[in-house]
Amino acid sequence: MRAVIAITSAVSMILAQVPTTGLAQSAQPVALNSAQTGAENAAIDNAFKAFPNGGDALAKRISDLITRNPKLATDLVNYVQTTPKITYGQKIAAERGLAAALERMGVKAADLPVYKAPPPQAAVYDYTWLAALAALAVVGGIVCVAGACNNGHGPPISPNF
Repeated sequence: MRAVIAITSAVSMILAQVPTTGLAQSAQPVALNSAQTGAENAAIDNAFKAFPNGGDALAKRISDLITRNPKLATDLVNYVQTTPKITYGQKIAAERGLAAALERMGVKAADLPVYKAPPPQAAVYDYTWLAALAALAVVGGIVCVAGACNNGHGPPISPNF
């Protein structure tokens, strides 16, 4: 029996070190309408190429693009974060254009609820186990005293005695 446990333990320790890949995580995301997405990304790219220094004109164009298609806002954010050739002025213009588009669509950040973390709870200790242990100790003490006070006048332990 010990050999079976030792072999099982050794095999499980070896298998625990093997790297695994989940099958569900390896699937590639599928673009639903890649032609339209490419055209929208091209519109963002063309807007940034038309205004290399940024400015109010780029902010206005980005605001118009996002107002026409609000789903383009995530593409804009991804474009600004992942494209290394964007200048500081273009980033500022993209931010202002996104803010203007959200304002035109009626989105107000002040209307959103602010998350407040709940206050930390005080530690509550449960000492019922200690009371049960004390009760068992008292019962054990009573049994010992009752057995010790017998003074050997009880029945014999063995019939051969």
